[in-house]
Amino acid sequence: MPVVDMREEAPLVIGATGLDAVVQNIRMILTTFAYSVPLDRRFASHGGAIDAPAPVMAALRIAELTDAIEEKEPRAEVVSIRLLRAETLDGQLRPVVTFKLREGVTL
Repeated sequence: MPVVDMREEAPLVIGATGLDAVVQNIRMILTTFAYSVPLDRRFASHGGAIDAPAPVMAALRIAELTDAIEEKEPRAEVVSIRLLRAETLDGQLRPVVTFKLREGVTL
């Protein structure tokens, strides 16, 4: 199953196709805050759980990201999302998303 690991950087590829396009779309959803996209204010993540206690924040963030990915990238079905510490010392948790293509999707 494909994995999107936000602890690793990936270049933006203009004209990505196939599975690369799906992965790139998921990365875009994970890095974009809601209200920052002028013609789609509901796009992506709301970030509402940022100041919540860690266990609550993790559960809310995973649920929010799952909903955002499955709504905005209909070819993908989220299997799991884990929040892992980044290699930096800033204490950030970065999502690692495992997904599969929905039944009937051909690339």
